[in-house]
Parts: sequence; structure tokens; C-alpha cells
Amino acid sequence: MPFKIADDPQADYRELVRTAYNRCAMDYAGQKRTTPGAELNLITERLAPSSKVLDVGCGAGIPVARHLAETFSLTGIDISSNMIALAKGNVPTAKFVIADAMETEFPAVSFDAIVSFYAIFHIPRQKHLDLFRRFAQWLRPGGLLLFTIAEKDDGPGYTEDDFFGETMYWSNFGPSTYKKFLTETGFQIEQEGIVGGGFGGIDALEEVHPFFFAVKREGL
Repeated sequence: MPFKIADDPQADYRELVRTAYNRCAMDYAGQKRTTPGAELNLITERLAPSSKVLDVGCGAGIPVARHLAETFSLTGIDISSNMIALAKGNVPTAKFVIADAMETEFPAVSFDAIVSFYAIFHIPRQKHLDLFRRFAQWLRPGGLLLFTIAEKDDGPGYTEDDFFGETMYWSNFGPSTYKKFLTETGFQIEQEGIVGGGFGGIDALEEVHPFFFAVKREGL
């Protein structure tokens, strides 16, 4: 069975994610589409040139980090050292750091925008509220947040046995929970929508992910 409930208290699911992406980095990156989706315009059309943007779970840097780095000051973080190595080669003008979003630290109000595509659902969902608190701390008032969640609705974490030949971990709430998290952590939701899986080719049409675009409220 390809999907299994991830409820082993002894398992290190963060390390599983890191190991899987390190092993499949080349294959995964090679199948990503090379141009960003229109949803990224929600960020780019509202930012002044040289604005500071953080890409959480940047992967190999294509297409999101590369596109953002053309205009803005881009910092990318990813748990996979192999993905970061690829990103540094693909986007030499950006700054990239091997980091876990739940453990790294940035000074308050460091960024004008944060994006996170296809990444949050690799973090245990029990930590997601704290993650949005971190986002709110790192963003300036009026800062922008654009992120995707998993297509699967609210349910326990699970593993997939054949993610580019590796075992991968996923953990996600349903959209209504993320609406509550955003409100609780000081964000105003501006737009919701659906994006594809981020891969090139016809198979990309088969996978969809909800996204949220939100703004950190002024005075926070």
C-alpha cells in the first residue's frame, strides 16, 4: 500500500523528509516546471524593487526563487543540503541557507514578503500554528504571505512509499484550519485559489493544491 498513517512516536519524520529530498533532488528538480504560475503575481505586483523576500522550502530554486531574485532581494531556505546546492547554482544572485523553518531564526520584520510552495505539508501539522507565528514575526506590517497546502483535506500525517523513489512524509490540516491560523497570527486573507503540482508536462494537470494569499495587518 503506497500510503501509510505516520503515527510512529519513535520516527523522525523531519529526517525522513531531509533524506528523501537529498536523495531525489536531481530527479525532483528536473521535473519542475521552469516558469512560475500566475499566482506569483500576487507578490510581484505589490512589491517595490529590492524588497526582501523569503522563500521557505525553496528547493532547487526553479522557478520561484529564480523569478523573484530577478527583481527582489531573495533569501531561500530548505532542509535539504542537496536542494540548496542546486539552488545556489541555479540562482547565483540569491542567498540560500540550509535550514529547518521551525528552527531557524530571523530578526523581527526582516522581510517584505514570504512565499512557500509545496513545503509546509512536510512539517508536522501540530507545528503549523507556530510556523505562522514565525512568519508574522519575520514580516513587516503590511508584509505579504503566499503559500500552498496539500490537496488532501484534514487528516493524520502519512507517508508515501514512492515519491521519486523515496519515502516521503506529509501532514496537513484542511483549509478552514489555516484560515483560523492566519486570523489568529495577525493576517488578513486577501485571496484563495488553486494551483497545480508545479511539475512540467501533462501530468501536472492531475495534481492541485489550495493556496492562500494574506497580508500582515498593520500595527502588529
